[in-house]
Amino acid sequence: MTAEAYEVQSRVLTAVVPVWLNRADHVRAHAACHASAMLWNRTVAWVRGEWRAGRSPGREDIRRYVTSLPAEARPVHAHTAQAVAYDLADAIALARANKAQGMAAVKFPWREKRYRRLVFTTGFGWKITSRGRLALSLGRGRERVVLPVPELTNRNGVLVTPDRWGEIKLCWDGAARGWSLRIAHRVPDDRLSDASGHEGAEAAGIRAVTVAVDEGIVNPMTLAIRAPDGAYEVAVINGRAARAVKQRRNKGAARLQSKLSRCQSGSRRFRKLSEARKKLTARTGRRLRDFNHQVTAKANRFIREQVEAHEQAVPTGARVVVRLVVGDVRGVERNTEKKRRTSRSTRQQLSQWERGTQERLLAYKTGLAIRHISEAYSSQTCPYCLTRRKVRGRSYACVNKTCASVLNRDAVGGVNIHTLAVNDGTYVPVPPETVIRVKYLRAQPGWSADQRERHGFHQRARHRAGAGRSREARSSAQNRATRADLPVGVCVAVVPRSGGAMGHEGGAATPQGAGRAVARTAEGHM
Repeated sequence: MTAEAYEVQSRVLTAVVPVWLNRADHVRAHAACHASAMLWNRTVAWVRGEWRAGRSPGREDIRRYVTSLPAEARPVHAHTAQAVAYDLADAIALARANKAQGMAAVKFPWREKRYRRLVFTTGFGWKITSRGRLALSLGRGRERVVLPVPELTNRNGVLVTPDRWGEIKLCWDGAARGWSLRIAHRVPDDRLSDASGHEGAEAAGIRAVTVAVDEGIVNPMTLAIRAPDGAYEVAVINGRAARAVKQRRNKGAARLQSKLSRCQSGSRRFRKLSEARKKLTARTGRRLRDFNHQVTAKANRFIREQVEAHEQAVPTGARVVVRLVVGDVRGVERNTEKKRRTSRSTRQQLSQWERGTQERLLAYKTGLAIRHISEAYSSQTCPYCLTRRKVRGRSYACVNKTCASVLNRDAVGGVNIHTLAVNDGTYVPVPPETVIRVKYLRAQPGWSADQRERHGFHQRARHRAGAGRSREARSSAQNRATRADLPVGVCVAVVPRSGGAMGHEGGAATPQGAGRAVARTAEGHM
């Protein structure tokens, strides 16, 4: 592939690389971050002064003001100073767009900063030295920050050379007490074709595939898509690991805060406890960041697998475009303390829900624009007969005796959101012969409660047999800890409570007579 073709068929991603700075570079970088923040504050004050005078400075007007300041007022690289101006212009444009959409409590930039990341542009702010080191310039007449060149690989494990790098940001994490580089780089374009502008284009050789996403706290994402054979493919991604991480953080933070409240500010014990709280916050942030990437990576893989199946099923020369629709729960996590509509624990879970982060990551990995649709009653409505009932727990059993469907609650929500998306927001019953295949995925590799119990039983048996108190690592007992009654690859069916005849063939449950079932694979237990 030529360089010109690569530039056209590529997309820009950002890699986060932790780095270590020696004492001298650390001090210089800190001073530059403070100077960048002071420049931001001065520019914000100038813009607000222009507004009060009845003028509306544009993007280039802000840039010219920053570059016109004396050198002692902007002790950073010239391109770093320009990045401050452009970031402020982008923040103002975003606030205006949000106001135009009717968002309440939108504020233009006003808060004073004490610290701000450093931005280095390609060829000017950073470069690779003759000795193969990465040099970050802090401006003319100042020492550079010199680092080893980090190795970046794309999702396929292919090395991304520095000639494909773009803008680099040097950031400081106050909780983790460490530096990191945000490196923008170009990779081959693997974005899925978005359905924007292709509505109603089936006759033109384009097949539009709708992917519905039902978001939740227990299961962060449930994806539903219509397969080429007419059945529904549903993937339920389990998120209980994140709840455990957040619960541990909340309890640890509460315990440390209780001790801090009894300490004198600035004392030695106060500093130690504050450091422990920062470490807890940083550790939890790393685990949650990994969890969000795991969730969206599995969702992205599921979407691409289903899109590939459609591409193989369409006639030669036809295109497949994708529409990503998410149930609209925006705002449910806001003002939970003021509304008090739920219990205290539920309000805490809602306020700590990372729904927005997961949406952005999924859009980032798939390259699709997210569309929101009302999901009212989607988890209470039977997709086959449209009977509504409130449910508790993770299973949905239809109260209509002629239907008697037994489905996963999140799968019901995903299928109904898909129905709403393809029928202009109207509930339409799914045909009785439609099969709903459900696959359970665990966001992060781990053991179920049954696996932990079996492993503990094995360790106690070893101890009684005279093996001493030495314990085997859990990684040495993966085969032993799997469920004996549920081998990998075997499918089981959820039996409806009302009983009745059922057709079960090829790992899928087909609704027959008085009962319906959903196939459940063992992949989610791996």
